[in-house]
Amino acid sequence: MNAQLHLSALLGIDIGGVNTRTCLFGVSEGKYQALASQSSSTSMGHDLHIGAGVGEAMQALQQQTGHVFLKDSGGFVMPCKNTGKELDRIAMVISAGPRVSTGILGLSQGGSVKAGKALIDSLPLQSVGAVTSANLRGETSMIKALVKSRPELLILVGGEDSGAEDPIKHWIEVTRTACCLLPEKAKPVVIFTGNPALESAVRRRLEPVVQLKVLPNIQPLLGEYDLVPAQSLLEGEILKKWKDSLPGLAGLHDLTRGLNGIPNRSLDRMLRFLSLAKHQNPAAQSESGVLAIDLGGKYTTLSAGLDGRAGTVIQDKFPDLGDTSRMMAAKMIRDWSSEDVTLEEADQFLCNHAVLPGWVPETHRELALSHGFAHFRIRAGLEQLSEYYPWLGYDPQKGLRAHFEPVIASGALLTRDPNPGRILLTLLNALQPWGITTMVLDRFQILPLLGKIGEAEPVLPVQVLASGAFENLGTVVSAVGDLPAEKTAVTVRVEMESGKNYTVDVLQGTLRRLIIPTGEAAVLVFRPDRRVDVGFGGPGLGGRLKVTGGLVGVVIDARGRPLRLLEPDEDRVARLQGWMRTVGGDHS
Repeated sequence: MNAQLHLSALLGIDIGGVNTRTCLFGVSEGKYQALASQSSSTSMGHDLHIGAGVGEAMQALQQQTGHVFLKDSGGFVMPCKNTGKELDRIAMVISAGPRVSTGILGLSQGGSVKAGKALIDSLPLQSVGAVTSANLRGETSMIKALVKSRPELLILVGGEDSGAEDPIKHWIEVTRTACCLLPEKAKPVVIFTGNPALESAVRRRLEPVVQLKVLPNIQPLLGEYDLVPAQSLLEGEILKKWKDSLPGLAGLHDLTRGLNGIPNRSLDRMLRFLSLAKHQNPAAQSESGVLAIDLGGKYTTLSAGLDGRAGTVIQDKFPDLGDTSRMMAAKMIRDWSSEDVTLEEADQFLCNHAVLPGWVPETHRELALSHGFAHFRIRAGLEQLSEYYPWLGYDPQKGLRAHFEPVIASGALLTRDPNPGRILLTLLNALQPWGITTMVLDRFQILPLLGKIGEAEPVLPVQVLASGAFENLGTVVSAVGDLPAEKTAVTVRVEMESGKNYTVDVLQGTLRRLIIPTGEAAVLVFRPDRRVDVGFGGPGLGGRLKVTGGLVGVVIDARGRPLRLLEPDEDRVARLQGWMRTVGGDHS
């Protein structure tokens, strides 16, 4: 065995709001691999021990692999012995707990408060109010509102490094007064992450009356965020509260010996690492990042990394059903469903699914509604992520302009769908990317676990990512230009490794699939119209692209940006079904 691989077997546990997954990582042929994975329903609710769902998934994993994880008397078999059938370490990520109520006090809505919101929206936190210095005119009512809302966490932001001090000093006094009025058990943890010049004043006024944490400024320069120190501290505070409220979590937490966390924090860490590695690669042809999408049973998570920068947002899976966003969601579900469904049917689907979040679609109609809902979730996540991170390059009317390669997708709707063409088309329609990218499916949903396990064994994520644990759905090339319909947008010469070469013309307004067997290498030669951009540096520029066949092959998207749906409904549905057949979605 490679001497660098000092851990023989690691167990990853991911406790989600609906499903709990376990994955065994071990050594095969001298390298780390994801050996097996099993899942069960998360055991949540009144008096339910969260370890019950974990135990069920582990029993199945034990039977599948022959490894011994559980003692007959209960508990885990650790550490790994000479048999190689036990465990060295356990890593755990969890998102099953409730959001933690959090308040923000800052200077301006578009400055420090926006930075505070970016911080809150990157974690399972629930905003109970975000107020600016303009609210200080009603100081008494502000104090009453804070006392009434009783946030569990209170974040003080504002002032760039060496920036404004007086308004933040005022917020310090408001915080002190509110905390003095609250009973001891209801006092929030106060986190100061603003102008560092005020640290001594903050400590002097707040430490005597409340638990205080002082961190580096989350916005040292206007529009430039440094959220990592605050995210790390808040992750610990969230886990601490969840251990108190979720029966059984404290015991699992102890077994990990510190190797535990929240999935989106681990995901953020992985994408930061992957994007930095791409940025430092001298062979890279252009600036590109990595994008991850997780359509979880409880949350929608989008995380992007570009040049070592990273940003993450998590949103509740369902919009507020009493809000106008409910009808916006229902309309998008209807519009992007490949079945002829009414707005009322889409709305009913949304309400029923909210009651039964673990529901699994079975019919074509249910799948169509579910993929329409996936479209809404991805679009909503992109819009929020781009609000905080302009480098994402997303515009609802123009699509995803920045280059992300690959796009890694997960979530039960996608991982349980047996049809890769349908999965790829949903991602393509929702993202509307420009240029060249690869769609990848994290079927075992292990990317967040890799981010956590990497803290104990840094080489493991690198080797697992290169091992084939992730499924290559296919390469997508978007040919974007302003051409008349049915005019040739790009001509593609396909040079197969097997010697079977051919040429295709892709017409403006169409979608074209090139069949390249999974795992087979091919070279594509692009000759675009002078007005069409295919990702080689601008309109009219072609080039050669080496690809490896994925489950769907290669898809050339010349439908334009934004994608336009037809009216009336029967034409819209016919177009969606046509696109589905093109990518092998096998719509009947």
